[in-house]
Amino acid sequence: MNGLNLNVLKNYFGEPESQSGDEYIWQCPLCKDTGRDNLKFNAAKGVLWCFADESHAPKLLKEIFKSNKNKISLKSFYNLENTDRYKRFFTVQKQVEFRTYLQDCNDALQKSITRLRFLNKKRGLTMETVTAVKIGIDEYKKRWVIPTFQYSTEKSNIILGFEYRPLNLGKDGLRREKGAPTGLAMINSYKPTTEALAVVEGYFDGYALYQYLQEKRQLEYYHIVTPSNGVQSLLKYISQADFTKYKKFFLYLDNDEEGNKVASKIIEKYPVFKRVKMTCGCKDFNEHYLKCIKSHS
Repeated sequence: MNGLNLNVLKNYFGEPESQSGDEYIWQCPLCKDTGRDNLKFNAAKGVLWCFADESHAPKLLKEIFKSNKNKISLKSFYNLENTDRYKRFFTVQKQVEFRTYLQDCNDALQKSITRLRFLNKKRGLTMETVTAVKIGIDEYKKRWVIPTFQYSTEKSNIILGFEYRPLNLGKDGLRREKGAPTGLAMINSYKPTTEALAVVEGYFDGYALYQYLQEKRQLEYYHIVTPSNGVQSLLKYISQADFTKYKKFFLYLDNDEEGNKVASKIIEKYPVFKRVKMTCGCKDFNEHYLKCIKSHS
C-alpha cells in the first residue's frame, strides 16, 4: 500500500461531500466548483483525480505529501507521468501550431469543391457546417483532419490533437495524434443559453446533429460532446462533464451491441440521461440524418 487512504484525505479536505461505491467525492479546492463534486478518490485503486482539470490532483497531492511526508510516498500513490507527459500539448507554442494547422486544413477544404461534394454526399454536411466545426483536409498527406477540442463550459477552445481519416472517410487507416491526451471532446462550445448535454458516439454523428439542430434553430440550447477515442472510453470520460450546467441529458449512441452495452452502463450510473434511439433501423445519427431527415426535406 502506498499510504494514501481515506483518513489522510479527510484530514486534508474534511469529510467527503458524498460517496458512490468506492468513490469519495469533494469540492476541488482549486476549482471551487459549485457542484462540489469535481474531486474524487477511488479507495479501491488509491487514485485521487480532479475531473475538471488534470493538473489539479498532482498539485493537491504534493501539498498532502508535504504534510504527510513521513507516512506516504508521493511517487508510489500517484502516477504523475500521466500529467507530465501531456504538458507539451498545452503550451502556447503547441496550441499555436495546432491552430495554424487547423486553419490551413479548414481553408483547404473550403476551397475544394470536389472534397466538399464528397463530404456532402457521404455525410450530408454543408460548407457552413465545415466552416463552423473546423473539419479540414490535408492534401499533401492525403487525409481528413478532425480536431479534438477539449471539453469545457468556459471560454476555452484548447485543441488536444486531431483524428486523421483516409480520403474515403473509412475507419481503415484511422489514427489519432500520437501521444495526445484523450477525454471528452466538444463539437460546439457551451453558451449561456445551453440547456442540454448531447453525447454522441463519434465526430460525424456530432457534426450531423450540429447541422440538424442548426437547421431547426435549436443549436444554441445544446452542447454536443463525444469521446475522443471511441465509445469504450465514454463511461470513463463522461464524468468530466459538469452536470450542474445542464437541465437535460441526451445519449446518442450507435444502435449496435457495443453502443447498447455502453448506453446501459451510463444510464445505470447516470440515470439523468435519456437514450435517443433510432426506431427506423438506422445505426447512428449520421445515417439517420442522411436517410430519414435530409432525403425527405
